[in-house]
Amino acid sequence: MGGLGKTTVAKRIFNDEYIKQQFEKRVWLCLPEMSKTKSFLELILESLTKRKGEVQSRDIIVKMLQDALGEKKYLLVLDDLWRVDSTSWHEFMDTLKGINTSKGNCILVTTHIKQVASTIAIDLHMLGKLTDYHCWSIFKQRAFVGGEVPEEILSMENKIVEMCQGLSLAASVLGSLLFNKDKHDWQAILDGNPLVAGEDDLRENNIKKILKLSYDYLPSPHLKKCFGYFAMFPKDFEFEKDQLIQLWMAEGFLRPCQETPVMEDVGNKFFQLLLQFSLLQDVKLDELNNITHCKMHDLVHDLAGDILKSKLFDQKSVGGENLSQVRYFGWDSPSDKIDKINKPGRLCTLFWKRNISEDMLLSFQFLRVINLSRSGIEVLSAKIGKLIYLRYLDLSVTSGNLK
Repeated sequence: MGGLGKTTVAKRIFNDEYIKQQFEKRVWLCLPEMSKTKSFLELILESLTKRKGEVQSRDIIVKMLQDALGEKKYLLVLDDLWRVDSTSWHEFMDTLKGINTSKGNCILVTTHIKQVASTIAIDLHMLGKLTDYHCWSIFKQRAFVGGEVPEEILSMENKIVEMCQGLSLAASVLGSLLFNKDKHDWQAILDGNPLVAGEDDLRENNIKKILKLSYDYLPSPHLKKCFGYFAMFPKDFEFEKDQLIQLWMAEGFLRPCQETPVMEDVGNKFFQLLLQFSLLQDVKLDELNNITHCKMHDLVHDLAGDILKSKLFDQKSVGGENLSQVRYFGWDSPSDKIDKINKPGRLCTLFWKRNISEDMLLSFQFLRVINLSRSGIEVLSAKIGKLIYLRYLDLSVTSGNLK
């Protein structure tokens, strides 16, 4: 299940110094479904070469992979794989064996799904829940950052570890929630909320309660809007911090004040708060140790989806009764069903993967954000200038001949 720490364990292996000595090439991929071998091969090549490749045939990709790998021993991590069929997997394995014939190559996969594991795994390891000791250790590290634990908190140790239910994510989020809180806040959070799972409750239900509680305690309604906005992106997406802040600005979520008059500074503050609450993870740093990218745990992403669900167009929205409330069309929204939105003029955000017609574009007259990145669009109508509320337009990684 989610929150046990599968990805964390895989990262410890991937970044271990002994592992780095054993494998000259290491590749980390996070793609939920293996449907086409070519897609995985392209991503491996992109990871090895650090370049986004142009559209190539499968044979050319295989040749480029042979050049990039040579006969060097490699470790390939496929993190959080949800779906794979046996035929696709064996085709993928046969292709890899043809690309590189070295002995000792390794593939490590993490997954929630037993069927996926049994389809692909030779050595299967079922990750167990953490001990109470380890949950308490993670909690203390987050809540007190190496400081002294107050006596009244020590007396609640059993209750706190019971809340965590052996899940590292729960311990981390709960500790972050209680960071810098005084005694009265502690009592209100620990005693006033039904967090401790009953005998019939599931650990996954309990962690959802903790995540929802962490969201409820976010200190600003505008920050809560920023959190819900993550549902616009797919699971396992790597977010660019500066792009997120620009999107929040365009949506009107960032309100300057006397203490913080610059919107970008408000956005940076909000980002740090989400990180502090353990609602973001896997940060990447530049050479000056500034955060550039981050990711979000699947269960946290589910919560963001719950927050935005009445306003985000998705498969469940199709045929629903509340389509007049739809304001957002994300990358996972069903693009072939967009005509089902009965009041398109109220849409304020459009993430689109295809070419977009002039009529469709102008029907969304109140758009603030249009993201056409990687859509393959070649022509953009000049009438986009009629969208007077537009604040953000992303045409990155589209056709080089875009007009």
